[in-house]
Amino acid sequence: AHCIRAQFGEPDNIAMMAESLDFYERFAERCDLDQSHSPIGLRQQGYLFASTKAADRSAFSDRIEQQRRANLDDVELLDGDEVRRRWPWLSDEIRIATFRQRDGWIESHRAIEAMAATANVPIYLDVAVERIRVANDRAQGLETNRGFIASDTVILAAGPFSRSLSPEPLPIALWRRHRVIVGPNPNIPQDGPVTIDANTGAHWRPHQGGALLAWAQPERDVEAVWPGEPDPGFPDLILRGTNGVGRLAPFWLEIARTMHLGDIQLTAGQYTMTPDHRPLIGPAAATEGLYLHTGYSGHGIMGSPSGARLLADIIVDGRVDVNPFSPSRFSGDTPPPDVEEVVL
Repeated sequence: AHCIRAQFGEPDNIAMMAESLDFYERFAERCDLDQSHSPIGLRQQGYLFASTKAADRSAFSDRIEQQRRANLDDVELLDGDEVRRRWPWLSDEIRIATFRQRDGWIESHRAIEAMAATANVPIYLDVAVERIRVANDRAQGLETNRGFIASDTVILAAGPFSRSLSPEPLPIALWRRHRVIVGPNPNIPQDGPVTIDANTGAHWRPHQGGALLAWAQPERDVEAVWPGEPDPGFPDLILRGTNGVGRLAPFWLEIARTMHLGDIQLTAGQYTMTPDHRPLIGPAAATEGLYLHTGYSGHGIMGSPSGARLLADIIVDGRVDVNPFSPSRFSGDTPPPDVEEVVL
């Protein structure tokens, strides 16, 4: 399951995520599916960014003003008392927060399955791409474990494996990310929002009677791998650590005291991080016929519907008037980020 939000501070990201959220809200209509329910499990219980620092009021207010200038006019600024009135289980230490009700999450595997089933294109299973064949600086097709597929147009959208498959350097770093799923527990509120500690980055949201927890820890660039190797100490860090989810939601500390290893599922994957934490969408710099749709920096499910529409326009029309995510914004020798700076 993946979170979807338009609460960003930068106009281009806001526009991208708002368009993608609209796509998910109208998913059944767009994919010609039964519209009596959400086929992707869309839950719009909101996104709450909360801080225990009263001094953050100014920064939060400024961020809301930026969002309003970008036509995102439904973000609320809440003081600590209003936060606790709406969600009584949250900490007395919270001083200021922002909240947007339309944000939420989807069951991403259901969205992928539905899009694949309605796409009217061939999909090859158990076929591994080994190399993008290039001749005279032009894409020729794909070399796979089942043979060669000829095509003069190739879209590179391989997530963490985009960098190793690309015939030219990409300014992408791969950072490990952990996810903890806690099984059903009556003490976990199921009507809460995605709750993000704006001071530490630790966050959680309800999930099938339990919860999904995550926290961006500093990482260094590594090679692409699947499945990822998780740090076995991460659950203890996020559940029992001083700056974990219990800082804003104290009930987590109570739950953690009686939790057993079998109560949680720990997994790890990789984010494709660019220097400005925005995706690479458009023609590759040095390979004609190669188009990039990667580098979403942790916001792929969140932003890819808008990004895919943008890339389709570029391929069909040959150009677009404005593309703030063009790979050409980086030079060919731009290095990827080295040491992570945690960004929400």
